[in-house]
Amino acid sequence: MDIVTKMQVNVSSDQVFEAFVNPDYIGGFWFSSSSERWEEGKTITLRYEEYHAEIDILIEDMVENEMIQFKWGDNHVTIQFDGDDNHTIVTTTEKDIEENDVARLLGQKEGWVYMLSCLKSYLEYGNKIRGALL
Repeated sequence: MDIVTKMQVNVSSDQVFEAFVNPDYIGGFWFSSSSERWEEGKTITLRYEEYHAEIDILIEDMVENEMIQFKWGDNHVTIQFDGDDNHTIVTTTEKDIEENDVARLLGQKEGWVYMLSCLKSYLEYGNKIRGALL
């Protein structure tokens, strides 16, 4: 089963894309830190300092300002950026979730909604969870 989540962020797609791929900014809305700039073929370590947790993701494909595909665990995620100079629809799609694992489905959906809400607040209003402002 796939989990699809969308939100409009009222900034340009290049600003939204940069917030994800630049390790200086990701802490403002999502993970505490990213080991390095996201690039196709790289394995990136993402950390949640407050939970003493980390996960490695493999960047499988990227199109600057348009799309990022990565794998974490057994699941594949695509983040798409569709927009213009003032608005971007950010769509996250996480694939391969077991449809019988209701708790995981709900938890992952909740996580994507929370991340996109934090992204919107960060880029539109300068509210940050932690880290530098883009």
